[in-house]
Amino acid sequence: MTQVTNLFRQNNPYEKFVQQLVQIESRQKLLLEAQQKEQRERKTALGEVSSNISKFISQIKELENPANRSFQPVKTTSSNESVVRVNSASQFQRASTFNITVHRLATADTSLSQLMTASGNELAAQGNGSITITIGDKTETISVETMKDDGNGNMIAKTNEEVLESFSAAIGEAFSNELQANIFRVDNENIQFSLRSVETGFDNRIQFGGAIGFLADLTGNMTSLVPTEELDASFTIDGVTFSRASNDIDDAISGLSFTLIQGGNSVAQMGVERDIEAARDNVNGFIEAYNNMNQGIRNRTFIDGNNNSRGPLQGMRSIRNLTINLRQTALLPLEGAEEGQLARLSDIGIGFRKDGGMFIENQELLDEALIQRPDEVAALFSGENSPVAAMKEQAEAFTNQNGIISSLEAGVDQTISRLDTRIAQQVRYLERYEEQQRAIFNELLLIAERGQQQFESVINFRMQSGF
Repeated sequence: MTQVTNLFRQNNPYEKFVQQLVQIESRQKLLLEAQQKEQRERKTALGEVSSNISKFISQIKELENPANRSFQPVKTTSSNESVVRVNSASQFQRASTFNITVHRLATADTSLSQLMTASGNELAAQGNGSITITIGDKTETISVETMKDDGNGNMIAKTNEEVLESFSAAIGEAFSNELQANIFRVDNENIQFSLRSVETGFDNRIQFGGAIGFLADLTGNMTSLVPTEELDASFTIDGVTFSRASNDIDDAISGLSFTLIQGGNSVAQMGVERDIEAARDNVNGFIEAYNNMNQGIRNRTFIDGNNNSRGPLQGMRSIRNLTINLRQTALLPLEGAEEGQLARLSDIGIGFRKDGGMFIENQELLDEALIQRPDEVAALFSGENSPVAAMKEQAEAFTNQNGIISSLEAGVDQTISRLDTRIAQQVRYLERYEEQQRAIFNELLLIAERGQQQFESVINFRMQSGF
């Protein structure tokens, strides 16, 4: 049917007139579609602005978090990282150094059995085994059978390797996170059994008890690679000797975490010092987040009279005025500041350009504040009555669940929905209109065809009559 309709349209001399009329009548639909596109661009722009505001808020929260010590950060050093690695430091108000000598590292408790032939039956000959094993605060009793069914209903002795495999499987089930059991094939004939604690230190040593059967002989003849009294790490810091079960140390010096790497009385020096560069980076991060938000809003709320163009959010005054209000807030003093205290962002060298962008106007002033008055700098950013805290509160009013942007987006969604309905109505109307116009022109075409036929009949009659 479609092919017939298309063929008719191709041969219909009035089809182009129908299409022209429909095109003229489509102006309302095109206008609605343009409005719909504009609303969708507005919603996208709102989402992008919301993202920029949220990043600005997140940056302030990072600076406010006391655990981050954003304006009193420290950096750590090790004179020899092959001996000790310093992981982190906190609670240090001034530079500190610590001399460390690592006598020995904490090790896992490892026990090895005697060599035995894999195919032998010496273990099975001693009968089924049972043993109680303790690792740290966990104790389990394990039982192992030394006989197996040969597949024909007969019980036969397991080989040494099979017995150890059964023992290893039982250990894995009982101590999956505490103890590792391995069977090493030393050569083509001999094997050796190994038990190794997962955690290091004396408290995690392997302890046997109540062994009977083959397990009494097996564990009784196992050799420990490291004496139990040497499983803990031993190190000296500034003349004080410590013993720890792990090589990761966080309780020897308050606020300092480090890892022992090499023993053998190896020496190194650990250092902690203020990290002014990191503090400066934190301030720069705040400025960058503000500027990204400011520029994002400007890019979407501009109006260009010369080119007759405007941003998708230009008509939303609340969005347009946000950075203006934030800039005014940033210029306010810290409420309740004492005389001589750093009270404004301008006191630490931060200023604003004409386009609303924030920048470091005086780097020396900022560095001096970070070095000599870090607590006062922190108060400017994290105090309850600080200008930055007020900026965050203003910004959050836009991004909260039921905030300003959420309300604006809801309004845009409603407008888009109404436009969808109106466009759908226009589509249906144009379909009917096109069919009506086509029907009219089809009727005209039929009238023309009948007239042509009548004209041809008259001509034929006159010719036949000799006229």
